[in-house]
Amino acid sequence: MLLTELQAQQITLVRVLEQTRDNGGLWTAGDAHEATRAARELVGRGAPFPVFVARRAQWALEEIQRRTPDRAIRLRAPRLPFWAGFVLAVCALLAGFATDYLAAQPHIDVVEWPLVLLIGWNGLVFAWLSLAWLWRRWGPGQGAHGLPAALLGRWWVLEMLGLRKGEGRPWAAEFRQAWAALAAPLQAVRFRLAAHLAALLFALGAVGSFFARGVSEEYRAGWKTTYAFVNGELLHAIVSVVLAPGAWLLNLPIPDAQHIDRLRMPGGAGEIAEPWIWLYGVSVLAWVAVPRLGLVLLNMLARWRLRRAFPLPLRAAYFITLRAVWRGQKIGVVVVPFRYVLSAEVRARLTALLERIYGLAVDIAIEPPVLMGQDATDWKKALHPEGHVAVVALFPLAATAEADAHGVLLQRLQRSAGRDTPVVPVVDMGGFPHQDIERLRQRCNQWRRVLDRVGAKPLFVDLQQVREEDLQALRQRLNHDR
Repeated sequence: MLLTELQAQQITLVRVLEQTRDNGGLWTAGDAHEATRAARELVGRGAPFPVFVARRAQWALEEIQRRTPDRAIRLRAPRLPFWAGFVLAVCALLAGFATDYLAAQPHIDVVEWPLVLLIGWNGLVFAWLSLAWLWRRWGPGQGAHGLPAALLGRWWVLEMLGLRKGEGRPWAAEFRQAWAALAAPLQAVRFRLAAHLAALLFALGAVGSFFARGVSEEYRAGWKTTYAFVNGELLHAIVSVVLAPGAWLLNLPIPDAQHIDRLRMPGGAGEIAEPWIWLYGVSVLAWVAVPRLGLVLLNMLARWRLRRAFPLPLRAAYFITLRAVWRGQKIGVVVVPFRYVLSAEVRARLTALLERIYGLAVDIAIEPPVLMGQDATDWKKALHPEGHVAVVALFPLAATAEADAHGVLLQRLQRSAGRDTPVVPVVDMGGFPHQDIERLRQRCNQWRRVLDRVGAKPLFVDLQQVREEDLQALRQRLNHDR
């Protein structure tokens, strides 16, 4: 099932409400569980996972609106970007029409430089776009979508939420950042569509102005120069390339070098400019307008496709928990402390950290410390037959890492949890003296050496003062360690 742009926006918004540090009290863990239960009932067991996620997000926003109408979140279709694009298109058309009058002369040049430069500039743009397309297709990576697309994305989110400063909505900044990143490809398409449409209308305006010159006056074609190297042969070489499409489409011959020599002014009187006007007008349409029209149509098709089939990635840890409940499995993250008694503050910080990664719908189970002492199998009590979406093995940095203790525990947890469940060893740096940097480095390296032997990579986190960098590091590990 394909997600629309609106459905992707709703899913992203609810995800932010369930993962943010402060959602303003709009949504709780109980609400998240109820939304999951209601969505399963509404879509049925046989529904595809994207249908379930989209219906859950819709239900959540409807519930917020029903419960607190004064704080309802309404995702509106932005209007100002559309009108800005419309104004840009009109201005481009008028600017194109004004170019000929701004450079108006009492005659039409054999080499009409404004139109020649217009063709040349567009040729460079088409070459650059072709190289960029080849790079995106066969290059090493996708790369960024450009500053204009990023600015358009931020503006789009502001208009969509109806916000200017986000007062009273602490989650708004996170949603703006998340959606701007997800919608960057679509915003890039929208920007390219507006740019190509403006360029097309500018070219049409320039051609229309060129044709309008001869309606009320008799214009003659000729050329002037100050320099001796400019002659009929040079001008003929230029117009032979520039006017080739017009000559072929209209079946009009391009005058030869001797003919162009006779049009030099002021010695000659030139000739009636109508054939030159037709040659230039049709050539500009062929060189510029037709390719730009093709690019406009291609970007319109890309915009339509992205709006109907938004590429929302559903592989993050947040969606893993929802996919588990969609399949009827247990959605829990189990924390297994090894010979480590956690204080209430550390438990709260660790729970909040995991909820920001998996969302409020997940069950965080922090088990009693595993000792593997007299009862060498007490670690089994932490894992249940239903399974979990992730297992966090928690060790204190103050302890000395031992291969036959910490390494063995990790190996047993990995075998029991299964290949699809990430088992992440987290080493709590809280309580270890940070003033002695050399001792801290040696202890971290000692843990790395021991866990390397069992193919595990430790993640060092200070649970006394969790930083945003720790959150991102743990999120990355839980998203990729599977």
